[in-house]
Amino acid sequence: MSVPIRVVLVVALCLIWGSTWPVIKIGLETLPPFHGAGFRFALAAAVLFGLSWAQGVAIPRRARTHLALLAHGLIGIGLSYGAVYWGEQYIPSGLSAVLFATNPFFVMLLAHLVIAGERVTGRRLVGMVVGFAGVALIFRDDLQMAHPLAVTAAGVTLLSPLAAAVSNVAIKRWGGHLHPYTLTALPMTYASVGLFTMSWMTEDPSGVVWTPTAVGSVVYLGLFGSVAAFVIFYTLLKQVAVSTLAFVTYTFPVAALLLGYLLLGETLAGQSLAGAGVVIVGIAVATAAPRRT
Repeated sequence: MSVPIRVVLVVALCLIWGSTWPVIKIGLETLPPFHGAGFRFALAAAVLFGLSWAQGVAIPRRARTHLALLAHGLIGIGLSYGAVYWGEQYIPSGLSAVLFATNPFFVMLLAHLVIAGERVTGRRLVGMVVGFAGVALIFRDDLQMAHPLAVTAAGVTLLSPLAAAVSNVAIKRWGGHLHPYTLTALPMTYASVGLFTMSWMTEDPSGVVWTPTAVGSVVYLGLFGSVAAFVIFYTLLKQVAVSTLAFVTYTFPVAALLLGYLLLGETLAGQSLAGAGVVIVGIAVATAAPRRT
């Protein structure tokens, strides 16, 4: 993959996933969290199976592969996104984004343990801390916990970056031979089943009204936030170190600021611009090639 194509894919990934946090929050206005997330990944799985069939990507036959994809679906997708959806009922989407920005910490530690060549270095640690500080600065006004369940919700939300880190490091270590459709279609099917099961056990969706906003949020999150974003992510994961790719997490708030400014006419406050600058510095420090001596 050429460098220009890689850059285009990274930018697309940043813009798509950077836009999903407020869209999840919008969907939660009418949809129970597990119910909405279940439909999101059910839609995405259906589209991905269609793409797999159209492009001749075979479904794995080995039971061991299916078990690995089941674990990926239930943990890396179902648990990760279920935690975010549930948590955003009680905490601001900005705080949720800050909590998810701990993902590079988990990825770096796990990759250090199981992937040769992805060792923790002082430069990466400094860049990680600086980048995280930038994210926190952008969302400083959203860091309050006013709801009685906010602390619990924050703790549950932290399961999301941890689950995603476990899954992505495992895929980088043992699943590099699998097609991006294989890494998404079946796992998202398993994730949707798990999420619908949680919805059946804990929610009452009988009174849900599928407003145009609710439908739009599910469609956007399913087609763009899941199909497009995950295929791009796993395509990049074949080319880039997982601990390096994890730093894309820090760009999501910056992308959200940019989209708000361009599409919604929102004002870019000095605090947000400063935070975005700190994020960029952190990523640059963490991902810069080491000097040769």
